[in-house]
Amino acid sequence: MSECLIWIVDDDADDLYMISQAFKECSFEIRTFTHQEAKDLIPALEKSYSRDFPQLVLLDINMPGISGKELLLTVRADNRFRHIPIVMFTTSASRQDKVECMTYGANCFLTKPSSYNGMTKICSSLATVFCTPEFSQVR
Repeated sequence: MSECLIWIVDDDADDLYMISQAFKECSFEIRTFTHQEAKDLIPALEKSYSRDFPQLVLLDINMPGISGKELLLTVRADNRFRHIPIVMFTTSASRQDKVECMTYGANCFLTKPSSYNGMTKICSSLATVFCTPEFSQVR
């Protein structure tokens, strides 16, 4: 199987590092690409248009400038990118945030775990769903 590309958009450098490391422990060949600013996602997608789209985007909600919710709406409104799976991966456990994100088109809403072990379990589960050949053929 070819490499699975996962993009992570989060303004917290420690979270970016921990999530990337957790994906490295998965049994899949995964390459992560990180963005600390939400405003960087659309230009990066445009640059990679029709070449190297991510199989999954993890998106934090609370970021300076453009929030994760605003970015989710922007991606879903663009026909070129609306097919890309987006998982909201945030510290929020708010029911309102979850309902809004799912209404805006998120594929899933997950609250970040407090432990590295929890992070590796979540990342492994995400890889099992989004990095399988069966899923790639559906896109």
